[in-house]
Amino acid sequence: MGETPQEFLDLNDFRGVGEDPVWHPPVLADRPRDWPLDQWAEAPRDLGYPDFARYQWRGLRLLKDPDTQAAYHDLLCELRPRTVVELGVFSGGSLMWFRDMARLMDLDCRVVGIDRDLGRCRIPESEMAGITLSEADCADLTTFEQLRDLPHPLLFIDDAHANTFNVMRWTVDNLLVAGDYFVIEDMIPYWHRYCPNLLEEYLGAFGKTLSMDMVYANASAQLDRGVFRRR
Repeated sequence: MGETPQEFLDLNDFRGVGEDPVWHPPVLADRPRDWPLDQWAEAPRDLGYPDFARYQWRGLRLLKDPDTQAAYHDLLCELRPRTVVELGVFSGGSLMWFRDMARLMDLDCRVVGIDRDLGRCRIPESEMAGITLSEADCADLTTFEQLRDLPHPLLFIDDAHANTFNVMRWTVDNLLVAGDYFVIEDMIPYWHRYCPNLLEEYLGAFGKTLSMDMVYANASAQLDRGVFRRR
């Protein structure tokens, strides 16, 4: 393994471009490209991310599919966090979901939503109890200083898809303690497809501080190989 990079490249920029600039026709590993119409009823049907339009929590969009919701439910039960931090707020549906799940489990837990633009959040003022909104920019990690000294155990979720590995390093160095979680939603499969060498190198740089929790890292497509626990 080489030296740890001074600054990680933002792998989100590689989606659709990748380390290899040459376009290659897609290869389906688990099914043929051409499916016979006389077997139409047996063809695999993947739900995929477009189904997110159907998911909501108390009237707000919830960009977490049912498998991911179930995985987080179990993780909340096991970890019993005092703080849940989510980067990327959007309408705020998942912040309300985490807050409500914590209440149902009788957890003393505050949910913190971080975004550089909170203008899309639609949480009513009457529903803000237990939720804190803060502006911060993943491109400027000095804006994350406000997150120091949060209560533990802590669940930190990257759903902003920006500067992820530098955010991860800041979080490991300044925020997480043993047993806390850092979750990367959605992006690991894309990075594995478009920039697998950098992905392996960057994850390897955290080998002494993080491990992958194989219970939750295999629980849903959104969490695929992206659930890490502080050693």
